[in-house]
Amino acid sequence: MSQRPLTKDSQARTLRGWMLGLHATHIIDVGGRLGYFSALRQRAGRATAAELATAHNLDPWRTAVWCKAACTVGILRATDEIEDTSYSFAPFMDELLADNAPDLLTSHVLASLARDYPGYPEAFRTGATKTFHDHDEDFFAHQGRISALRAPLILAAARRLSGVEERLSAGGTIMDIGSGSGTVLVSFAEAFPGCQVIGIEPLPYFVHSSRQRLAERGLAQRVRVESVGGEGMDFERTADLITMVQVFHELPDTEKIAILRRCHHALKPGGSLLLVDRCAPESAHDIQDRRFSMSILEQWFEVTWGNIVNTRSEILAMLRQTGFSVSQENPDMVPTYWSFVADKS
Repeated sequence: MSQRPLTKDSQARTLRGWMLGLHATHIIDVGGRLGYFSALRQRAGRATAAELATAHNLDPWRTAVWCKAACTVGILRATDEIEDTSYSFAPFMDELLADNAPDLLTSHVLASLARDYPGYPEAFRTGATKTFHDHDEDFFAHQGRISALRAPLILAAARRLSGVEERLSAGGTIMDIGSGSGTVLVSFAEAFPGCQVIGIEPLPYFVHSSRQRLAERGLAQRVRVESVGGEGMDFERTADLITMVQVFHELPDTEKIAILRRCHHALKPGGSLLLVDRCAPESAHDIQDRRFSMSILEQWFEVTWGNIVNTRSEILAMLRQTGFSVSQENPDMVPTYWSFVADKS
């Protein structure tokens, strides 16, 4: 079927749709933070604005404004009742915006990221940076909740690698670089009760929160978190598997080679590095390829952090330069990411 020709009006509608999306993201973020969605579910999916406000002791007028805005962007539906207007979820929104649902968590992260945008014009002029570590605890907390959704995918990907299941089941060691809130550590420790697990994490907030998570799960004796960055890790033939998930592009570009060498030293002979990250496009064709869309957007919202998303060719070259043999490169192993399996011969 042929596409409709682009016109000035159709392009204007596209622009306005994106602008409306900005408002919708923040409406979802506010609704989740203030508990409107959970309050609506507690009332069998239908409530007045006054009832939603009362549920969490919030301002009734502002709550009514939020309800109408949520209807305008398609999150809620309004129905006139005898005494007042009631609001209910639009189709499927109850499920999509459930507590800890991916779409709700993503809206929180995007709203947090948007707080950086007012500083972009000045940063573009001066080269000023605001690193990942310079963000607040609210931002870190939502990043940790998003990583929890990704952890089972990383475990599943690792289990498909040659020899990993056998080595970890026999008491081997897995090391996670940039272990964040510890969700990958927990996943491996619970899947392989006999293995040893090491997290490498420089950010104090995540060191504390991951150690707390491990203690709550009864895993503190078998899983340890080293409060150090990749450039400071010092292990020799320790790990059977190293995972580096959504971390490589956050490493200082000048340190990536050195950190990969440290990973190579830390692996036992025959061990593997599972590197999962974004890849920047290398051509105009790649820019149009939807597999690169999230990589392009991620570089955009991290452009003032000092992070550099590398291309596939650059990552492959760095892995080979540091002594790895790349046995697999896969854009489908973990959805929306590129995965590289690099072995130590």
